[in-house]
Amino acid sequence: MKNFLLVIILISGLASCKGPEEAPEFKYVENVRVTNVTDKEAYLNADAVFYNPNEQGMTLRGIDVDLFIEGREVGRIEQSNKIKIPASSDFKIPLDATFRIGDVGVLNTVLGMLGGKKLSVRYMGYIKVTMNGLPVRVPVDYESEVRLR
Repeated sequence: MKNFLLVIILISGLASCKGPEEAPEFKYVENVRVTNVTDKEAYLNADAVFYNPNEQGMTLRGIDVDLFIEGREVGRIEQSNKIKIPASSDFKIPLDATFRIGDVGVLNTVLGMLGGKKLSVRYMGYIKVTMNGLPVRVPVDYESEVRLR
């Protein structure tokens, strides 16, 4: 009888530990900018905006996003973070990436630096969050144009 009671308590305890009712929603990427261009590398920064529809906060655990410029994969954003996400609100996650200029193409880069040509930038991957200790992956897929300066 003691074991049966222990099993019932354990099952009810596990049932009360649940993950988020809804996963955070990816909305868009803003403030996309090339912050620095050197002879060999360019530094790209942006803010990914999400919405947490849950009445309970979460914790961001990591970012795993591939970076594409002009349709070519040029890098990966892999960041391990521990950021608190507020309940029922929008939240921003900074994305920082470095890519080799040669990966984009010398001609596109030279034209971009001289004439301010726009380049297509795409972010594709996911972020990892936890709620009540349970992990959730939120997909990211966003494309925009930026100007090299």
